[in-house]
Amino acid sequence: MTLRKVLFPLLVLFAFITSQISPAYIAFGLLAPLWIVAMWREGARAPSLSSPIVGMAGLLALFTALSTLFSRDPAVSVRHLAGISLLLLLPIAMDLLDEPRKARLVFLALSSNAVILSLIGFWQFAHGGDNLENRIMATLSHWMTFSGLTMVAGCLLLGFAFEERGPRRWLGLAAVIPFSAMVLTLTRNAYVGTLAAVALYLLVRKPKGLLFLVPALFVLFLVVPPSIRSRVGSIASLHDRTNRDRIAMAHAGLRMIREAPLFGVGPEMVHRYYTLYRDEDAPQWHVPHLHNNTLQIAAANGLFAAAAYLGFMVLFFARTIVLLRRERRPDRAALLAGALLAGTALFVAGFFEYNFGDTEVEMASLLVFAVPFSKAMKSQ
Repeated sequence: MTLRKVLFPLLVLFAFITSQISPAYIAFGLLAPLWIVAMWREGARAPSLSSPIVGMAGLLALFTALSTLFSRDPAVSVRHLAGISLLLLLPIAMDLLDEPRKARLVFLALSSNAVILSLIGFWQFAHGGDNLENRIMATLSHWMTFSGLTMVAGCLLLGFAFEERGPRRWLGLAAVIPFSAMVLTLTRNAYVGTLAAVALYLLVRKPKGLLFLVPALFVLFLVVPPSIRSRVGSIASLHDRTNRDRIAMAHAGLRMIREAPLFGVGPEMVHRYYTLYRDEDAPQWHVPHLHNNTLQIAAANGLFAAAAYLGFMVLFFARTIVLLRRERRPDRAALLAGALLAGTALFVAGFFEYNFGDTEVEMASLLVFAVPFSKAMKSQ
């Protein structure tokens, strides 16, 4: 058995256990060095390492490392550097996913895990997890992580429903399970992200479908429980405490950026120094992060790092949309549709939550981002 035959099952295993940080890191700790050894044995550098999106991820890693060097407390910030290694998932997945079948297995592994978590979440909802004080989170440490993973899985499965043909199209029906769990988390950023994802997909692939989107949303709004209708209704309300808090975080983040525009205040420093930059009437004295991907990266790691993150996303959207527009093969179109839906949902939800810094969600996201650039999308 060649080393590459071991690597792909390990990647699928990693996809299935992304919701469990320690086991996932163990799998990644085997996958990354074995992939490097495989390249060394083959005597050739993987073409994925020369991809523009990998280069952009490399710039993000570089500026994060520099922000650690110039951090207000490098000894604390350096602990964040281990997470940068996860960016290797991008070229690894791009290299190993050399045919649509393999990319599909990875998407199904991610989705299967979320379906299992969703079933646990349903049980929690039925046993008291039906309000803001007791929100469902399955086996995870936070409902934001749970909503992020179920959002991604629902989008990936929806890609099968929208684009596949024959028996595989029925896989898309399973999207109702993670989407239902996502709705029950009462997490508004996931609602907004999913809506934006469906709207963009329809605009790119099936513009006439936009005519049915608003009526469908209206019907859905009527059938969901009152607690969910209330959450949806509060999305744009300035009377909502968390909305006011997001605005206060934005003000604090901008002050941090003005003071340290090049390299930020340093990884792990935003929450430590937030009280020095917060509005006087901010609802919270302390926050773990700024609940916005771009703002958090800019404040912690500097404007160059934030530009690298945005450049990364621009490359992803440009590539995925171009490929999806012209794709006529259902198996590949389903993968591209799922990637576009999940990537859009993550990006839009990331304006209201720091999901790029949520390890479990980041692991799943990098696998999704890799697919449009993988060998599977280049094969004839």
